[in-house]
Amino acid sequence: MSLVHSEQDKRAAAEEPAKDARPVRSMAYFAGDATNPTVRLRIASFQREGIDVTGFTFRRDKFHTEFVPFWKNVELGKTKDRQYFSRLSTIFGALRTMWRHRAELRQVDVLYARLFDSAFLALLMAKFLRLKAKLVYEVEDVHDVFFRKTPAAYIMRFLERRILASADLVVLPSPGFSDGYLAPIQVYDRPYFLLENRIQLDEIPDKNAPPSERALAWTKETDRWVIGWFGTLRCRKSMQILSQIAERMGDKVLIYTRGFPTETGLDAYMEIVNRHNNWVHEGPYLMPDDLEDLYGRVHFVWCLDFYDENGNSELLLACRMYHGAYFGVVPLFTTQSRMADHLAPHQIGHGMADPYVDDVRELLERMTWDQYEQERAAILEVREELFLEDGSGVKALLQTIAQSGGASIVPDAAKAQSPLKPQQE
Repeated sequence: MSLVHSEQDKRAAAEEPAKDARPVRSMAYFAGDATNPTVRLRIASFQREGIDVTGFTFRRDKFHTEFVPFWKNVELGKTKDRQYFSRLSTIFGALRTMWRHRAELRQVDVLYARLFDSAFLALLMAKFLRLKAKLVYEVEDVHDVFFRKTPAAYIMRFLERRILASADLVVLPSPGFSDGYLAPIQVYDRPYFLLENRIQLDEIPDKNAPPSERALAWTKETDRWVIGWFGTLRCRKSMQILSQIAERMGDKVLIYTRGFPTETGLDAYMEIVNRHNNWVHEGPYLMPDDLEDLYGRVHFVWCLDFYDENGNSELLLACRMYHGAYFGVVPLFTTQSRMADHLAPHQIGHGMADPYVDDVRELLERMTWDQYEQERAAILEVREELFLEDGSGVKALLQTIAQSGGASIVPDAAKAQSPLKPQQE
Protein backbone atom coordinates (compact mmCIF):
# COMPACT_ATOMS: atom_id res chain seq x y z
CA MET A 1 0.00 0.00 0.00
CA SER A 2 1.44 3.36 -0.97
CA LEU A 3 1.16 6.46 1.19
CA VAL A 4 0.06 9.62 -0.58
CA HIS A 5 0.82 12.95 1.07
CA SER A 6 -1.45 15.90 0.40
CA GLU A 7 0.03 19.30 -0.41
CA GLN A 8 -1.15 20.42 3.03
CA ASP A 9 0.77 17.56 4.67
CA LYS A 10 3.93 18.46 2.72
CA ARG A 11 3.67 22.13 3.73
CA ALA A 12 3.20 21.16 7.38
CA ALA A 13 6.25 18.91 7.25
CA ALA A 14 8.33 21.68 5.66
CA GLU A 15 7.30 24.13 8.36
CA GLU A 16 8.11 21.72 11.19
CA PRO A 17 11.47 22.59 12.78
CA ALA A 18 14.29 20.21 11.88
CA LYS A 19 15.43 17.99 14.70
CA ASP A 20 18.72 19.14 16.23
CA ALA A 21 21.17 16.31 15.52
CA ARG A 22 23.93 17.66 17.76
CA PRO A 23 24.66 15.27 20.65
CA VAL A 24 25.54 18.29 22.82
CA ARG A 25 24.08 21.72 22.10
CA SER A 26 25.40 23.92 24.90
CA MET A 27 28.22 23.74 27.39
CA ALA A 28 29.69 25.59 30.34
CA TYR A 29 33.46 25.11 30.19
CA PHE A 30 35.36 25.53 33.49
CA ALA A 31 39.12 26.05 33.37
CA GLY A 32 41.95 27.36 35.51
CA ASP A 33 43.60 29.49 32.85
CA ALA A 34 41.86 30.96 29.81
CA THR A 35 45.22 31.61 28.15
CA ASN A 36 46.34 27.96 28.29
CA PRO A 37 46.81 26.59 24.74
CA THR A 38 45.06 23.31 25.57
CA VAL A 39 42.02 25.16 26.92
CA ARG A 40 41.83 27.22 23.75
CA LEU A 41 42.29 24.10 21.62
CA ARG A 42 39.51 22.22 23.40
CA ILE A 43 37.00 25.08 23.28
CA ALA A 44 37.72 25.69 19.58
CA SER A 45 37.16 22.00 18.84
CA PHE A 46 33.78 22.12 20.62
CA GLN A 47 32.77 25.25 18.76
CA ARG A 48 33.60 23.61 15.44
CA GLU A 49 30.98 21.00 16.31
CA GLY A 50 28.37 23.73 16.68
CA ILE A 51 28.29 23.79 20.48
CA ASP A 52 27.34 27.04 22.22
CA VAL A 53 30.22 27.33 24.71
CA THR A 54 30.30 29.70 27.67
CA GLY A 55 33.60 29.75 29.51
CA PHE A 56 33.92 30.16 33.27
CA THR A 57 37.65 30.67 33.52
CA PHE A 58 40.38 31.96 35.76
CA ARG A 59 43.52 33.55 34.37
CA ARG A 60 47.19 33.22 35.24
CA ASP A 61 49.68 35.93 34.37
CA LYS A 62 52.39 33.71 32.90
CA PHE A 63 52.31 34.40 29.18
CA HIS A 64 49.80 35.39 26.51
CA THR A 65 48.68 38.07 28.97
CA GLU A 66 47.00 40.06 26.20
CA PHE A 67 44.91 37.11 25.03
CA VAL A 68 41.19 37.82 24.62
CA PRO A 69 38.91 34.73 24.65
CA PHE A 70 37.19 34.02 21.34
CA TRP A 71 34.25 32.46 23.18
CA LYS A 72 31.64 33.90 25.56
CA ASN A 73 33.57 34.10 28.77
CA VAL A 74 32.89 34.82 32.44
CA GLU A 75 36.10 35.91 34.19
CA LEU A 76 36.52 34.27 37.61
CA GLY A 77 39.70 36.03 38.75
CA LYS A 78 43.45 35.42 38.79
CA THR A 79 45.27 32.49 40.39
CA LYS A 80 48.83 31.16 40.61
CA ASP A 81 50.16 27.71 39.78
CA ARG A 82 50.07 25.10 42.57
CA GLN A 83 49.07 27.51 45.31
CA TYR A 84 45.86 25.61 45.97
CA PHE A 85 45.01 26.81 49.44
CA SER A 86 45.98 30.43 48.78
CA ARG A 87 43.38 30.32 46.00
CA LEU A 88 40.52 29.88 48.45
CA SER A 89 39.53 33.56 48.54
CA THR A 90 39.56 33.65 44.73
CA ILE A 91 37.48 30.47 44.59
CA PHE A 92 34.86 31.90 46.97
CA GLY A 93 34.74 35.00 44.81
CA ALA A 94 34.30 32.78 41.76
CA LEU A 95 31.31 31.08 43.40
CA ARG A 96 29.66 34.47 43.85
CA THR A 97 30.34 35.31 40.23
CA MET A 98 28.90 32.02 39.01
CA TRP A 99 25.85 32.48 41.20
CA ARG A 100 25.16 35.73 39.35
CA HIS A 101 25.28 33.69 36.12
CA ARG A 102 23.09 30.86 37.43
CA ALA A 103 20.45 31.47 34.76
CA GLU A 104 23.04 30.66 32.08
CA LEU A 105 24.20 27.57 33.95
CA ARG A 106 20.65 26.27 34.14
CA GLN A 107 20.41 26.35 30.34
CA VAL A 108 23.46 24.22 29.41
CA ASP A 109 23.55 20.52 28.59
CA VAL A 110 27.06 19.88 29.93
CA LEU A 111 29.38 21.18 32.64
CA TYR A 112 32.84 20.43 31.27
CA ALA A 113 35.61 21.01 33.83
CA ARG A 114 39.33 20.85 33.24
CA LEU A 115 41.48 20.04 36.29
CA PHE A 116 40.60 19.59 39.94
CA ASP A 117 39.73 23.06 41.24
CA SER A 118 37.57 23.89 38.21
CA ALA A 119 35.78 20.55 38.53
CA PHE A 120 35.14 21.17 42.23
CA LEU A 121 33.53 24.52 41.42
CA ALA A 122 31.42 22.92 38.69
CA LEU A 123 30.29 20.22 41.12
CA LEU A 124 29.36 22.78 43.77
CA MET A 125 27.27 24.77 41.30
CA ALA A 126 25.59 21.59 40.08
CA LYS A 127 24.63 20.76 43.69
CA PHE A 128 23.59 24.30 44.67
CA LEU A 129 21.41 24.78 41.58
CA ARG A 130 20.29 21.16 41.27
CA LEU A 131 21.37 21.20 37.66
CA LYS A 132 20.42 18.43 35.28
CA ALA A 133 23.47 19.08 33.12
CA LYS A 134 26.00 16.27 32.81
CA LEU A 135 29.32 16.74 34.56
CA VAL A 136 32.49 15.90 32.62
CA TYR A 137 35.85 15.94 34.41
CA GLU A 138 38.99 16.22 32.28
CA VAL A 139 42.15 15.25 34.16
CA GLU A 140 44.71 17.21 32.19
CA ASP A 141 47.50 16.85 34.77
CA VAL A 142 48.03 15.15 38.11
CA HIS A 143 50.15 17.51 40.15
CA ASP A 144 52.70 16.50 42.74
CA VAL A 145 50.44 17.34 45.70
CA PHE A 146 48.08 14.47 44.81
CA PHE A 147 50.89 11.93 45.30
CA ARG A 148 52.03 13.17 48.70
CA LYS A 149 51.29 11.74 52.15
CA THR A 150 50.34 14.98 53.87
CA PRO A 151 47.08 16.25 55.40
CA ALA A 152 46.61 18.66 52.52
CA ALA A 153 47.09 15.86 49.99
CA TYR A 154 44.58 13.62 51.77
CA ILE A 155 42.02 16.44 51.68
CA MET A 156 42.61 17.04 47.97
CA ARG A 157 42.26 13.35 47.12
CA PHE A 158 39.13 13.09 49.28
CA LEU A 159 37.51 15.99 47.42
CA GLU A 160 38.57 14.61 44.06
CA ARG A 161 36.95 11.26 44.85
CA ARG A 162 33.68 13.16 45.27
CA ILE A 163 34.17 14.68 41.85
CA LEU A 164 34.94 11.30 40.32
CA ALA A 165 31.85 9.78 41.92
CA SER A 166 29.62 12.58 40.61
CA ALA A 167 31.08 12.82 37.11
CA ASP A 168 29.08 11.36 34.25
CA LEU A 169 32.31 10.95 32.31
CA VAL A 170 36.05 11.28 32.98
CA VAL A 171 38.28 12.38 30.09
CA LEU A 172 42.01 11.66 30.06
CA PRO A 173 44.69 12.81 27.58
CA SER A 174 46.91 9.86 28.52
CA PRO A 175 46.13 6.32 29.73
CA GLY A 176 48.99 6.82 32.15
CA PHE A 177 46.74 8.93 34.36
CA SER A 178 44.48 5.93 34.84
CA ASP A 179 47.19 3.28 35.26
CA GLY A 180 49.47 5.38 37.45
CA TYR A 181 47.03 7.46 39.49
CA LEU A 182 43.25 7.06 39.20
CA ALA A 183 43.14 3.26 39.45
CA PRO A 184 45.78 2.58 42.13
CA ILE A 185 45.45 5.75 44.23
CA GLN A 186 41.88 6.94 43.79
CA VAL A 187 40.45 3.42 43.25
CA TYR A 188 38.59 4.66 40.18
CA ASP A 189 37.54 1.67 38.10
CA ARG A 190 34.89 3.14 35.79
CA PRO A 191 35.50 3.63 32.06
CA TYR A 192 37.14 6.82 30.85
CA PHE A 193 37.37 8.52 27.48
CA LEU A 194 40.85 8.94 25.99
CA LEU A 195 41.22 12.24 24.12
CA GLU A 196 44.86 12.83 23.25
CA ASN A 197 46.17 16.38 22.86
CA ARG A 198 46.96 15.87 19.20
CA ILE A 199 47.67 18.71 16.82
CA GLN A 200 44.47 20.05 15.26
CA LEU A 201 43.53 20.42 11.60
CA ASP A 202 43.45 24.20 11.88
CA GLU A 203 46.96 24.21 13.41
CA ILE A 204 48.70 22.68 10.41
CA PRO A 205 49.67 24.05 6.99
CA ASP A 206 47.77 23.06 3.87
CA LYS A 207 48.58 19.37 3.41
CA ASN A 208 48.49 19.72 -0.38
CA ALA A 209 51.00 22.58 -0.46
CA PRO A 210 54.73 21.89 -0.82
CA PRO A 211 56.83 22.34 2.35
CA SER A 212 57.66 25.98 3.03
CA GLU A 213 61.19 27.29 3.34
CA ARG A 214 60.85 27.60 7.11
CA ALA A 215 59.64 24.00 7.36
CA LEU A 216 62.89 22.85 5.73
CA ALA A 217 65.29 24.99 7.78
CA TRP A 218 66.54 21.83 9.55
CA THR A 219 68.03 20.58 6.27
CA LYS A 220 70.54 23.44 6.33
CA GLU A 221 71.84 22.47 9.79
CA THR A 222 74.03 19.57 8.69
CA ASP A 223 77.10 20.27 10.82
CA ARG A 224 75.36 20.14 14.21
CA TRP A 225 72.24 18.70 15.79
CA VAL A 226 69.51 21.10 16.94
CA ILE A 227 67.42 20.18 20.00
CA GLY A 228 64.21 22.18 20.46
CA TRP A 229 62.41 22.72 23.75
CA PHE A 230 59.16 24.67 23.42
CA GLY A 231 56.13 25.69 25.46
CA THR A 232 55.96 26.22 29.22
CA LEU A 233 59.60 25.87 30.21
CA ARG A 234 58.97 24.85 33.80
CA CYS A 235 61.34 21.93 34.38
CA ARG A 236 64.49 23.04 36.20
CA LYS A 237 66.13 19.63 35.80
CA SER A 238 65.68 19.82 32.02
CA MET A 239 67.40 23.20 32.09
CA GLN A 240 70.34 21.70 33.98
CA ILE A 241 70.60 18.69 31.65
CA LEU A 242 70.41 20.83 28.51
CA SER A 243 73.02 23.16 29.97
CA GLN A 244 75.40 20.23 30.50
CA ILE A 245 74.71 18.90 26.99
CA ALA A 246 75.49 22.31 25.53
CA GLU A 247 78.71 22.53 27.55
CA ARG A 248 79.98 19.03 26.76
CA MET A 249 79.06 18.89 23.07
CA GLY A 250 80.08 22.41 22.12
CA ASP A 251 79.60 23.26 18.45
CA LYS A 252 78.22 19.77 17.71
CA VAL A 253 74.82 20.81 19.13
CA LEU A 254 72.52 23.82 19.32
CA ILE A 255 69.86 24.17 22.01
CA TYR A 256 66.94 26.21 20.68
CA THR A 257 64.14 27.20 23.06
CA ARG A 258 60.92 29.19 22.74
CA GLY A 259 58.26 29.85 25.36
CA PHE A 260 58.30 31.19 28.90
CA PRO A 261 60.21 29.86 31.94
CA THR A 262 57.41 29.93 34.51
CA GLU A 263 59.32 28.50 37.47
CA THR A 264 62.62 30.37 37.31
CA GLY A 265 61.45 33.61 35.75
CA LEU A 266 63.01 35.00 32.60
CA ASP A 267 66.07 36.67 34.18
CA ALA A 268 67.28 33.53 35.97
CA TYR A 269 66.58 31.45 32.88
CA MET A 270 68.57 33.79 30.65
CA GLU A 271 71.52 33.55 33.03
CA ILE A 272 71.68 29.85 32.14
CA VAL A 273 71.17 30.46 28.42
CA ASN A 274 73.80 33.18 28.22
CA ARG A 275 76.49 30.86 29.56
CA HIS A 276 76.44 29.03 26.25
CA ASN A 277 77.17 30.23 22.73
CA ASN A 278 75.26 27.21 21.46
CA TRP A 279 71.96 27.99 23.24
CA VAL A 280 69.44 30.37 21.66
CA HIS A 281 66.23 31.50 23.34
CA GLU A 282 63.81 33.58 21.28
CA GLY A 283 61.00 34.13 23.77
CA PRO A 284 57.26 33.42 23.52
CA TYR A 285 55.55 32.28 20.34
CA LEU A 286 52.05 32.22 18.91
CA MET A 287 49.89 29.11 18.61
CA PRO A 288 49.40 27.84 15.97
CA ASP A 289 51.03 30.49 13.78
CA ASP A 290 54.64 29.72 14.73
CA LEU A 291 54.53 25.92 14.99
CA GLU A 292 55.88 25.23 11.51
CA ASP A 293 58.71 27.69 12.09
CA LEU A 294 59.60 26.24 15.51
CA TYR A 295 59.71 22.62 14.46
CA GLY A 296 61.12 23.32 11.03
CA ARG A 297 64.32 24.54 12.67
CA VAL A 298 65.10 21.51 14.83
CA HIS A 299 66.09 17.86 14.48
CA PHE A 300 64.95 16.64 17.91
CA VAL A 301 62.19 17.79 20.26
CA TRP A 302 62.90 17.63 24.00
CA CYS A 303 60.04 15.73 25.66
CA LEU A 304 61.90 14.76 28.81
CA ASP A 305 60.11 16.17 31.84
CA PHE A 306 61.00 15.99 35.52
CA TYR A 307 58.73 18.70 36.89
CA ASP A 308 56.69 16.11 38.81
CA GLU A 309 59.26 13.34 38.72
CA ASN A 310 57.89 9.88 39.66
CA GLY A 311 54.38 11.25 39.14
CA ASN A 312 52.75 13.36 36.48
CA SER A 313 55.93 13.65 34.41
CA GLU A 314 56.06 9.90 33.78
CA LEU A 315 52.32 9.61 33.08
CA LEU A 316 51.64 12.32 30.52
CA LEU A 317 51.78 12.40 26.73
CA ALA A 318 53.32 15.80 26.06
CA CYS A 319 51.75 18.22 23.58
CA ARG A 320 55.20 18.92 22.16
CA MET A 321 55.48 15.22 21.27
CA TYR A 322 52.41 15.51 19.01
CA HIS A 323 53.37 18.89 17.58
CA GLY A 324 56.96 17.98 16.87
CA ALA A 325 56.26 14.52 15.46
CA TYR A 326 53.58 15.84 13.13
CA PHE A 327 56.27 18.01 11.53
CA GLY A 328 58.67 15.06 11.41
CA VAL A 329 60.85 16.02 14.37
CA VAL A 330 62.30 13.07 16.30
CA PRO A 331 61.15 13.07 19.97
CA LEU A 332 63.42 12.45 22.94
CA PHE A 333 61.83 11.18 26.15
CA THR A 334 62.72 9.19 29.27
CA THR A 335 62.68 5.40 29.09
CA GLN A 336 60.28 5.19 32.05
CA SER A 337 57.72 7.62 30.63
CA ARG A 338 54.33 6.84 29.14
CA MET A 339 55.62 8.40 25.92
CA ALA A 340 58.12 5.56 25.65
CA ASP A 341 55.30 3.00 25.91
CA HIS A 342 53.14 4.98 23.49
CA LEU A 343 55.75 5.28 20.75
CA ALA A 344 57.62 1.99 21.15
CA PRO A 345 55.23 -0.08 18.95
CA HIS A 346 55.90 2.37 16.11
CA GLN A 347 59.68 2.59 16.72
CA ILE A 348 59.49 6.38 16.89
CA GLY A 349 61.90 8.51 18.90
CA HIS A 350 64.51 7.67 21.49
CA GLY A 351 64.14 6.85 25.18
CA MET A 352 66.85 8.36 27.36
CA ALA A 353 68.05 6.77 30.60
CA ASP A 354 69.93 8.24 33.54
CA PRO A 355 72.61 9.61 33.31
CA TYR A 356 70.66 11.59 30.71
CA VAL A 357 73.50 13.84 29.59
CA ASP A 358 75.67 10.85 28.69
CA ASP A 359 72.79 9.05 26.97
CA VAL A 360 71.83 12.04 24.82
CA ARG A 361 75.45 12.70 23.94
CA GLU A 362 76.01 9.09 22.92
CA LEU A 363 72.89 9.13 20.73
CA LEU A 364 73.86 12.32 18.92
CA GLU A 365 77.47 11.25 18.38
CA ARG A 366 76.54 7.92 16.81
CA MET A 367 73.62 9.25 14.72
CA THR A 368 74.42 9.67 11.02
CA TRP A 369 72.62 12.06 8.70
CA ASP A 370 71.24 9.17 6.65
CA GLN A 371 69.88 7.48 9.77
CA TYR A 372 68.27 10.71 10.88
CA GLU A 373 66.56 11.31 7.53
CA GLN A 374 65.20 7.75 7.60
CA GLU A 375 63.77 8.28 11.08
CA ARG A 376 62.17 11.52 10.03
CA ALA A 377 60.64 9.98 6.91
CA ALA A 378 59.21 7.11 8.98
CA ILE A 379 57.51 9.57 11.34
CA LEU A 380 55.98 11.53 8.47
CA GLU A 381 54.47 8.34 7.05
CA VAL A 382 52.34 7.82 10.16
CA ARG A 383 51.86 11.39 11.36
CA GLU A 384 48.18 11.66 10.49
CA GLU A 385 47.39 8.34 12.12
CA LEU A 386 49.27 9.00 15.36
CA PHE A 387 49.55 12.75 15.88
CA LEU A 388 46.68 14.55 14.10
CA GLU A 389 43.18 15.13 15.49
CA ASP A 390 40.93 15.28 12.43
CA GLY A 391 37.77 15.95 14.41
CA SER A 392 36.73 12.32 14.83
CA GLY A 393 37.99 12.19 18.42
CA VAL A 394 35.93 15.18 19.51
CA LYS A 395 32.85 13.86 17.69
CA ALA A 396 33.23 10.53 19.50
CA LEU A 397 33.65 12.36 22.82
CA LEU A 398 30.44 14.32 22.33
CA GLN A 399 28.53 11.16 21.42
CA THR A 400 29.92 9.47 24.54
CA ILE A 401 28.90 12.43 26.71
CA ALA A 402 25.38 12.27 25.29
CA GLN A 403 25.16 8.55 26.11
CA SER A 404 26.84 8.80 29.51
CA GLY A 405 25.16 9.08 32.88
CA GLY A 406 24.87 7.61 36.29
CA ALA A 407 27.34 8.64 38.93
CA SER A 408 29.04 5.92 40.95
CA ILE A 409 29.47 5.44 44.65
CA VAL A 410 32.42 7.24 46.18
CA PRO A 411 35.60 5.14 45.74
CA ASP A 412 36.81 3.39 48.88
CA ALA A 413 39.97 5.17 49.99
CA ALA A 414 40.91 2.23 52.19
CA LYS A 415 41.67 0.20 49.06
CA ALA A 416 44.02 2.81 47.65
CA GLN A 417 47.70 2.10 47.26
CA SER A 418 50.25 4.38 48.85
CA PRO A 419 50.35 7.64 46.89
CA LEU A 420 54.11 7.35 46.77
CA LYS A 421 54.00 3.97 45.03
CA PRO A 422 51.76 4.22 41.95
CA GLN A 423 50.83 0.91 40.35
CA GLN A 424 52.89 0.01 37.33
CA GLU A 425 51.67 -1.83 34.28
